Amino acid sequence: METKQAAEAKWSHGKTIPVKNVQALASDAAELTEEAIKRYIRPARTSDVVAHSSQSIPIIDLARLLDSQTYRLEADRLKSACEEWGFFQVQNHGIPDTVLENMRNDLEHFFRLPLDEKNKFGQLPGDLQGYGQAFVESEHQTLDWCDRLYLVTQPPQEREMRPWPTTPASFRESIESYSSELMRVTGSLMGIIARNLGVELDRDTYANQALRMTYYPACPVAHDKVLGISPHSDISILTLVWELNLVEGLQIKRQDAWVPVKPHPKALVVNVGDFLEILTNGKYQSIEHRVAINPHKERMSISAFHLPKYDMSVGPISEILAGGELKKYKTLRVDEVAKVVFSSKLDGKKTKEYAMFSV
Repeated sequence: METKQAAEAKWSHGKTIPVKNVQALASDAAELTEEAIKRYIRPARTSDVVAHSSQSIPIIDLARLLDSQTYRLEADRLKSACEEWGFFQVQNHGIPDTVLENMRNDLEHFFRLPLDEKNKFGQLPGDLQGYGQAFVESEHQTLDWCDRLYLVTQPPQEREMRPWPTTPASFRESIESYSSELMRVTGSLMGIIARNLGVELDRDTYANQALRMTYYPACPVAHDKVLGISPHSDISILTLVWELNLVEGLQIKRQDAWVPVKPHPKALVVNVGDFLEILTNGKYQSIEHRVAINPHKERMSISAFHLPKYDMSVGPISEILAGGELKKYKTLRVDEVAKVVFSSKLDGKKTKEYAMFSV
């Protein structure tokens, strides 16, 4: 049986250098100059074009997916969203309003705490979990304009409780309830995805879950020159994102431009992760995305990353290759992939472009 120390070590590949709290930096408006935030300013690139069009990611109704009368049409829409967009929003997901309200209230309370209080649950050297910034590897690195609380939440035996906040007092219970609801939603979506693919995918495929709770302060100075999160794709099966205060910021790369995602009330944004792209041999696309910053409004979000079991091997599904389709990706253990991904920020690159993934 795996020891607690071994379980914790799985999530300890990330290294980070302590940097100034972004929320504290942004709170001093008089001192907020381009010089003061120079570590966050990025050079303009031709690839940074933002699309000004009516494009919007598909909206999928989970209640219709689970209703035998409406299943087929909605399942076809989900298949199309995974193939053509790699992103969609899911409404009628069934998460109780009380669970969402408790989670929102407690997370807002946590981010409003004095810095010393938040730092009690800060990251330790070499560990991704806790409060702070992740993947800061050098004094010259361009930084993301955000602060994060990152926790491994599922399965329960993999939790390391030290970084789980105890202020407010109800926070741990709120995280537990929200995490469990997300596992249910993910299970429902993965069940339909498997049926669409004509394959069997058991719960081990999405057994691990980690939450990244992120605070993006407003940036009235040079907001168009900073990013909340650098361009990346997710090393997950599915990622479920809740935009708590409905402030736009998430953008996805589509047809060589960044398409803003407009969040819908009570909906979750879902994206295909790298592992699902690998399993489907590229039929479903893991799309590069980033977070832009609002000049006047703060933004809060919770990203839930669902991954296969750590000792599981992931490669293109044999049924998909049965028709003679060329295998595009290697079969690799999840822990091998994680060691590469969690030890590097991969700023501006998609993880699957690394040679270790391609055949």
